[in-house]
Amino acid sequence: MSVISTKLRLVINNLSKINLRAKQIIRHGGYYSSEYLEDLGKVSTKFEVTKDPVDWKCVENILPRKTIPEPVKKDEYPSGWQPQADDMQSRPYYIERTRNHLIPVYLDLAQHNIRRHTIIRRVKGDIWLLEKEVTEFLQTLSNKPIRLQVNEFAGFIRINGDFVNAIKYWLKNKGY
Repeated sequence: MSVISTKLRLVINNLSKINLRAKQIIRHGGYYSSEYLEDLGKVSTKFEVTKDPVDWKCVENILPRKTIPEPVKKDEYPSGWQPQADDMQSRPYYIERTRNHLIPVYLDLAQHNIRRHTIIRRVKGDIWLLEKEVTEFLQTLSNKPIRLQVNEFAGFIRINGDFVNAIKYWLKNKGY
């Protein structure tokens, strides 16, 4: 019984010490009002400048790449991704891929996600022919009239509604 009572006293003493420590903690208002802040004066850091390529290899591995590498040409990719066709110069309009090699078709949500717009960006060339073809394609999918806006100067088409997947599928089949 005495062993249990001594252990119980130790536990109670430790708990009381923890409570005392908790009461002594003071929360300061900000970084500058903290008591641990002190002026270190002029700090001299010693460093060595090197232009040795062997030393810079470790640093270059850490830095992000400036450009995304070109994907390796294959017949089929596991993700379903397809590269652009090679005959883009002979077509009347061109949709440039993003720097990550993706099709630039986006969904724009507005008014608390009630208004949905599909945006085709990076259009070069005859944007009015693309607008006509997109309208014909979307008329087959929707029984409602297709409303869209063409911005020839900025090179994008804004379509009223959520047609992102349909347009990406259509562009992928056309080779864009």
